[in-house]
Amino acid sequence: MYLPINEIHKKYDGQWIFAINCDESELGETLGGEVVLHSERRDKVIREMAHYMDDTSRSIIFYAGKLPEGVSVVL
Repeated sequence: MYLPINEIHKKYDGQWIFAINCDESELGETLGGEVVLHSERRDKVIREMAHYMDDTSRSIIFYAGKLPEGVSVVL
């Protein structure tokens, strides 16, 4: 089910999210998508997202909420 990005952040606060069929603004900001994986453990989401590698839709992985202390993100 498609959810706007602000609802994804509220519903899955404190979890890693993998969403497919994402929409983006003209500026490249994610507007929403279909959450297919979520977990407090990043490694679990990354491992399971391999099942979606043949999906050609726009997808995104991100942390919903404030990043835990000691976690960094590389773009």
